[in-house]
Amino acid sequence: MSITVAESAGFCFGVSRAVELVEEAAKAGKKVATLGPIIHNRHAVNRFEEMGVQVISAPEEATPGSTVIIRSHGVTKAVYERLENMGVEIVDATCPFVQKIHRIVEEKSAEGYTIIIVGSASHPEVEGIRSWCQGRAFVIKTLEEAQNLEISADEKVCVVSQTTFNYKKFKD
Repeated sequence: MSITVAESAGFCFGVSRAVELVEEAAKAGKKVATLGPIIHNRHAVNRFEEMGVQVISAPEEATPGSTVIIRSHGVTKAVYERLENMGVEIVDATCPFVQKIHRIVEEKSAEGYTIIIVGSASHPEVEGIRSWCQGRAFVIKTLEEAQNLEISADEKVCVVSQTTFNYKKFKD
């Protein structure tokens, strides 16, 4: 049998970075927890558990003094604030591209822009992005939803996208 591995096989930059950060923290002997599975790969999660890395589902499950690693798709602003108040070390493995979107929507919404996020409203990345918006914000996933948005002609609008959203659907 012949197996050909595609050139682009493997993890994206953000996921690779998150995995490396977990490995570094675990090897340093820290008490480490990831807020949710660090990656959607049970083999990798199991390997980290064997290294002593715990998966928690809420900040309140972290123990003071431990290291909590935030996954590559990020978390809501409120989750960051809760972790900061808990006495844990935060290792932010949020993908830099996702962090850039957080900064953009925070800045533009503070300037009075309406934010349109193209993506899946229930995806953790989109939930995180939405939480950085200070004013009017919409999440749309389909062309029909875009066409049904009620936005005035003089309204300032900033459009961002979930980083993993289908590019063709975004262009539509």
